[in-house]
Amino acid sequence: MREVAAAAGIAPALVVRYFGSKEKLFAEAVADSFDLTRNFAEADRGTLGRSFVDLLFSEQRSDDLLAMIVRAAVDPTVHPLARQLAQERMLAPMASLIGGWQPERRASLILSIVTGLWFYRFLLPVEPLAGEIDKADRQHIADMIQAIIDDER
Repeated sequence: MREVAAAAGIAPALVVRYFGSKEKLFAEAVADSFDLTRNFAEADRGTLGRSFVDLLFSEQRSDDLLAMIVRAAVDPTVHPLARQLAQERMLAPMASLIGGWQPERRASLILSIVTGLWFYRFLLPVEPLAGEIDKADRQHIADMIQAIIDDER
C-alpha cells in the first residue's frame, strides 16, 4: 500500500481510506483488466483463436497486470481473490464463448497457453519470444488455440 501511495504521490492513509485493504486495492486494480467479455463480446467462435493472438500481441497488453497477478499468486492474503477474479472474469467468460464439450477444461488450457506466452514475452522475456513474433508463428499459435476451441470430442 505504501508503494502504491508513493507512486501516486499521496499519503498511505488516503489509499487505506479509499480501499480499506490490500485485497480491496488489488481487486479494484485488476477487476476491469481481467474482464474478457469486453475484449471478445462480438468475437466469432470460428476465428476466436486469431482474436486471442491479436490481443496477446497488441499494444493493449499490460505488463503491470501480469506482474500483479504473479505476485498475487504467491501472496497468501491475495491469492484467493486473484483466483476468484481469474475464475469469474477470465475462465467463466471464455468457457461461455467457446461452449460445447467441457468448456471450462478447454478454456483453462487456452488460458495456460496465453498466460505462458505472455509471461515469457513480457514479464520474463526469453529469446526468441521476447522479440517480434513472425506471422507464421502467430498463425501457429492461433491454430493451436483454435484447435482447442473446436474440440468437440
